[in-house]
Amino acid sequence: MKIRHKNNSRLAAPPASGFTLVENVVSLAIVAIMLTSLYGGFASGLSTVRTSRESTRATQIMLTKLEGIRVCNFDQLSNPVYNPTTWTEYFDPKDANTGGGGVVYSGTFKASVPAPGTLPEAYRTNMALVTVSVSWTSGKLPQTRSIQTYSAREGIEGYIAVGK
Repeated sequence: MKIRHKNNSRLAAPPASGFTLVENVVSLAIVAIMLTSLYGGFASGLSTVRTSRESTRATQIMLTKLEGIRVCNFDQLSNPVYNPTTWTEYFDPKDANTGGGGVVYSGTFKASVPAPGTLPEAYRTNMALVTVSVSWTSGKLPQTRSIQTYSAREGIEGYIAVGK
């Protein structure tokens, strides 16, 4: 017994499957754009992290210098032996001797009598305005941070609470 097939699928050519050249080129262009955007996003993010770390280190250096005035008496504030007027610090001080210290921070320390009119004259001359500034170069851009505080000859709490 013979069975006849109405449609002989073995003899017909199979339908073409796959992507055309144009579809491949378009998808490759889309992938290239996506990868370029991804690279730009990572580069921007890493740059932001680096800048933030450098700024945080600058703040840490300034606060370290200001904490040093706590152990100084009033006359030692303007003495460069105890508080140098200029100094250099590194992002990573442990590796500074081997040349791997990273960003170089240049700082200044200034203790001066506050300007007239900023504080009551009765105790303005018994106070010092301490300014610590740090500057560095981040990439190709110069950066600067500054912080100020007051220091009193007899301790600031006496001037606030008692009103000397």
